[in-house]
Amino acid sequence: MDSRTPSNAQTAEALRVLRERYRVTIANTVAALRRLSAQLAVIASAPEVVEALRRELHRVHGSAGSFGFPEASKLAAELEEAAIRWVTDPSLDADRRAAMTADFANALEACVLGANYTPSREALQLEPRRDATDSGRTERVESCPDLIIVEDDATFVEMLRYALESSGFTFLHYATGPEALDGLLALSIGHRVPIILLDVDLPGLDGFTLHERLRVERPGAFATVFLTARGGEAEQLRAYRAGAIDYVPKPVNLRILMAKIPSWLERCRRGAGGGGSTAA
Repeated sequence: MDSRTPSNAQTAEALRVLRERYRVTIANTVAALRRLSAQLAVIASAPEVVEALRRELHRVHGSAGSFGFPEASKLAAELEEAAIRWVTDPSLDADRRAAMTADFANALEACVLGANYTPSREALQLEPRRDATDSGRTERVESCPDLIIVEDDATFVEMLRYALESSGFTFLHYATGPEALDGLLALSIGHRVPIILLDVDLPGLDGFTLHERLRVERPGAFATVFLTARGGEAEQLRAYRAGAIDYVPKPVNLRILMAKIPSWLERCRRGAGGGGSTAA
């Protein structure tokens, strides 16, 4: 069994630091939501504004609970469901969209920042966030990485990067579906079977389509774990029937996720060494 599972103390420290970083960055999300509310007040049915709102809500839904703000994730999920309906029905809630978005921005600010929030000195002194794609590609990639993250939420990727680096795991990161497809089709893996931590709601090419393309074009090369805010039964069954080795709904419990990684890697090693298939 892989021995790189981090201690509880290491994971707790990672979460504490990243929670402070999240609180610093959430102010930008609140400001973006308020801009979208103002735009919806002018043209409530503008499809590009509704889609931008849906994506912001999806990110908060998937990340806030992972950083210790479950109520914010719950509220984002509720409004995300409404925004999905707005995409298909331009008249639904048209007179309330701006107010609903503004109310959510206020609630998010209250949940995550609270009254009179001032960033801590530690949070302000944290290492500036590197571009998520560049960061992933500069990790130890001379040989096949342990994991490949395909995820467009930079805040969530930062959390994973911090935890993986602290535990000595190697990884690559791709922020879009097309980028991931191109990179993974060309990636040299030797006799290993790396694990893909795969989001579903990706720009350019969704996670299920990417998974299927890899199954067809590089059969047996990768093992897929879906890591997504879409936690419904239908999505999970679809993933397992397509050959995924696991399905982890967001918000993510980082301790549980990091505890699972060694067993996933061991399963892939056994499959690769014994000629069996654990991969998608």
